[in-house]
Amino acid sequence: MRRLYVERGTTLVEAVVAIGLLAGAVIVLAGLSAQAVRTAALARERSVAAMLALQKMEAMCRDVHTAALSPGSALESDAPGFFEYVNVRGEAAGEADGSVFVRRWAVTPMGAGADLLAVQVDVAPCRNTHGAGRCGDTTTHVRLASVRSRVAW
Repeated sequence: MRRLYVERGTTLVEAVVAIGLLAGAVIVLAGLSAQAVRTAALARERSVAAMLALQKMEAMCRDVHTAALSPGSALESDAPGFFEYVNVRGEAAGEADGSVFVRRWAVTPMGAGADLLAVQVDVAPCRNTHGAGRCGDTTTHVRLASVRSRVAW
C-alpha cells in the first residue's frame, strides 16, 4: 500500500515572498512617518507665524490713529519702517539668527477718505537653503487683514 505524506511547514519561496511583503510594508510606513514629521513641523511653523501676525495686528489696530501709510510694495519687500525680523517669541532678531521670521505690514487708505484704513500683516519664515538665506517664503506665510478707522465710531 502507498503511504501519503503530509507536507508541513513552508517552502523557501513562500518565506521569501512573506519577507518581501513585510519589508515593503515597513518601507511604506517609514515614508509615511517621515511625511508626518515634515507636516507637523510645517504646521508648527504656520502656527508660530499666525501668532506673530496676530501680535503685530493687535498692536497696529490699537495705534491705527497714528499709523503712517505704507508704500505699495510693503508686503512683498522689505520697505523701511514696515518690516522686522523676529524670533519665535516675537523679539527682534537678525536674519542670521535661527528660527527667524520676517514680519511685514501695510497700512493703506480705503477709498477717497483717509480715515478708513486697510491694515495687513504678513509673516513668513526665513530659511537657510544651500548657504543663502531666503526670507518671505510664500508657501508657508500667514497674512491677516483688517479695516480700521482713524476716527472713533
